[in-house]
Amino acid sequence: MIRRKSVFWKLLITYILILFVSFFVFAIASHLLFLNDLINKHQSADRNQLHTVVQYIKKSYDNGWSREIIISSLELSIAKQDKAFYLYDESGTLLYQIGDDSFNVDREIIREVLREKQPTHKMLEEYDDQHIFIVASPIDRDASIEEKAIVMVSYGLEREFNQMKYLFVLASIISIAITGFFTYYLSRRITAPLREMNGVALHLARGHFDQRVNIKTRDELGELGETINYMAQELSGLDQMRKDFVANVSHDLRSPLTSIHGFVRAFLDDTIPHERKRHYFTIMKEQTERMIKLVNDLLDMARIEAGQLEIRPVIFNLSELVRQVLARMEPEFVKNQVNVELISEEAQDIHVFADPNRIDQVIVNLIQNAVQFSSQDSSAEVILKKEEQAVVSIRDYGPGIRQEDIESIWGRFYKADRARTKKAGTGLGLSIVKHILDLHQTEIQVESEVGRGTTFTFTLPIAQNKSKKHEEE
Repeated sequence: MIRRKSVFWKLLITYILILFVSFFVFAIASHLLFLNDLINKHQSADRNQLHTVVQYIKKSYDNGWSREIIISSLELSIAKQDKAFYLYDESGTLLYQIGDDSFNVDREIIREVLREKQPTHKMLEEYDDQHIFIVASPIDRDASIEEKAIVMVSYGLEREFNQMKYLFVLASIISIAITGFFTYYLSRRITAPLREMNGVALHLARGHFDQRVNIKTRDELGELGETINYMAQELSGLDQMRKDFVANVSHDLRSPLTSIHGFVRAFLDDTIPHERKRHYFTIMKEQTERMIKLVNDLLDMARIEAGQLEIRPVIFNLSELVRQVLARMEPEFVKNQVNVELISEEAQDIHVFADPNRIDQVIVNLIQNAVQFSSQDSSAEVILKKEEQAVVSIRDYGPGIRQEDIESIWGRFYKADRARTKKAGTGLGLSIVKHILDLHQTEIQVESEVGRGTTFTFTLPIAQNKSKKHEEE
């Protein structure tokens, strides 16, 4: 069902209004042009016909015809349809008329013709609800001829004009009907894709991300349809990642909580030997740290989405920060049997201008990602070098990332193939890294080859005052 306030009705009403206005303007212009042309044609035809009658009368008198014969021959020879002829003597008295119509000719017209001895033409705008043409001409003969002036009254304009007006109205009605049909069809054709896209959008809003728009045109509507299909595809992927994220977070929260709950009950029941208590306390500590890391990631992502994540840049020692991170994460390296080493191409420490806490978070996430994707007894590297900016690279020798997946790794909830990872994760780490570096107005680059490993590289601005101080030393 089409609503009256829909785009279809707006288009249809607009087209119809334009159509009627166009026909109205065309009708007025045609009326004026045709009427003017018809008047000129009638004036010329009336003059020619009156001139022919005058010449006929002159020749008839030259041939010695009587008035009765001349009147009879005129009645037989001239076309009298919608016309009447009046002949006057020198005093303006009507001698006789040819035709059935009775019309009171203005005496001034007769006097003017008799006085000026020149033909005259006049049109009465309205007479008996129609236009009247009057053509008068003198008959310049000797005194023996009583007829001195002839007047022709023509009524044919109104009839001919009405016929043309009827044909024009009929043609206009047919044209409007045909044009209206095509306007309706065109409006339906234009709005049909919009209705289809609206239906798909409603399905997407309800969570049915398998819906697609079937529009094959190459115009703006086709581009909009492709955009909606692309949006549906992205929403479908995002929805799947959201579901995976909820499942992962639920698992990552439930597993440590279950472990901690079991250990606490064991402690309360006093079933754990005294010499093993420290071991289980260590496990509980690791599980709580794991939950804290997960909660912090969730809080950071919430701040990022709300635009509340801020950075506080200061000058700090990047080299020392990396050393502290590696020392802090040493137990994790040992647990995963991965050797992570720092490779610095600079003899002196590198000082940068950035937020040390957020850069610490970036480096930790990237190193954890490298360890997560590294096999046992393998290695990973943190490389520092100084160019126009400080360059930080984290390299692993894991399974690598397919080229078609590189653009997706920064998305929220994105997780690589679980078969290629040693443990589950939330898929927030790299997304947080990307947002933090975006706030620092720097980019992170990824180089990866399947089966040979991955390298993440980002840059930070050098702290100028520290650089100058080292140069002086």
